[in-house]
Amino acid sequence: MPEVQRSWSPLGQPHTADATVTRARTNVLGALDFGEEKLIFSTHSHSIKELDVIAFLDQLAAQCPANRWNICVLDNASIHRYIDEDTRNRLFNAGLILYFIPPYSPELNLIEILWKHAKYHWREFETWTAKNLQISVQNLLNGFGNKFNILFG
Repeated sequence: MPEVQRSWSPLGQPHTADATVTRARTNVLGALDFGEEKLIFSTHSHSIKELDVIAFLDQLAAQCPANRWNICVLDNASIHRYIDEDTRNRLFNAGLILYFIPPYSPELNLIEILWKHAKYHWREFETWTAKNLQISVQNLLNGFGNKFNILFG
């Protein structure tokens, strides 16, 4: 969605925008625990890189119960494709199995449904400052499971 979702200008004058205002953005890494209906996420104000993904996967692996396997479904985003074999083995030894779905098949990844609901159904449409955007996204995602729900299936 564009940052300016609605605007107006005086009759007969073109719409103008203040070019000195920087656009606020928040990027999210997330994992959906389907069995527990729990969302684990981290928000970032910068572009997410491979090291951010690996740190997030390490966080997930640390939360894995010791006596069961956990499968993390990943799409083929470029930040996912560069997870090296040593990292995959380390995560596997911690109980986290990485499973890559085929390219161009977001319907196989349940978290994509959650992202769609968060972006287009749950969030309030307003223009935020950078600080307010980060807080609003965190509050929205923290509401999953009690304030916001999805019936999968």
